Amino acid sequence: MKTSKILINIKKLDEMEKYEKIGIHNFLFALEDFSIGYPTFALEDIPEEAYILINRLLDTEAIEKLKSQAKRIGKYRGIIFEDLGVFQIFKNYDMELIWFQNHFATNYQSINDFLALGMTSAIISNEITEEEILAILDVASKPLILNIYGKNQVMYSRRTLLTNFNKYAHLDDNKRVILQEKVTNKEFLAYESPYGTVLFNNAYFNYGMILDHIDDAKIKYYLIFNLDYEPECILNKLKEDTDNVGFLHTKTVYRLKDYGSKVKA
Repeated sequence: MKTSKILINIKKLDEMEKYEKIGIHNFLFALEDFSIGYPTFALEDIPEEAYILINRLLDTEAIEKLKSQAKRIGKYRGIIFEDLGVFQIFKNYDMELIWFQNHFATNYQSINDFLALGMTSAIISNEITEEEILAILDVASKPLILNIYGKNQVMYSRRTLLTNFNKYAHLDDNKRVILQEKVTNKEFLAYESPYGTVLFNNAYFNYGMILDHIDDAKIKYYLIFNLDYEPECILNKLKEDTDNVGFLHTKTVYRLKDYGSKVKA
């Protein structure tokens, strides 16, 4: 893996210089008022050579606000987005538009269909196996982005769940807490903003172990979401032989059972 192909989120502005010293030059900034789950930045603080993350599900008011800033945002290198309304606003701008719906990009047919609409690239879901990832890369019509390190987003709610619960339970109004599930003892990171609540698996997934199997020519970027570590540590973290989330080598099986009566033809 070439460090020149790493794309990493920024938590604080002074991280950029530190990442550049270790060979990372592609940066992703979560945009204030339009992003959830990560530290956000005002547009004027984001360098134009960076990518912008817009991963909120946008209502009419947010869409109109985004349209009012479209000319300014259109000068940036690109947008990584979840809501398809973002693509409709910016599809005629000279910038990269990258599809990132966390739980959707799991098969090459869907990915190629979105790329055919004019999207620059797509971020492969990190909830599929190595075999499935390689199969997608093999037939994708454009180089894709592989999410190789981060905390898996389990859930996104438009509700302010922490505020609601803390008010009910008479607790301090914390916006970022660790929750423990009682049966499995697994920990989850809950992160709230005015636009909703994101729940992450608090353990990092790590795809560093499969990078030697990947054809680098089929990759646009290797994406890292760093929520905790200092920039100097991040490349060493990729070398750790761990897959704490467990999707890489365990296929997810969905089983459907008909509990009702059969329908006659």
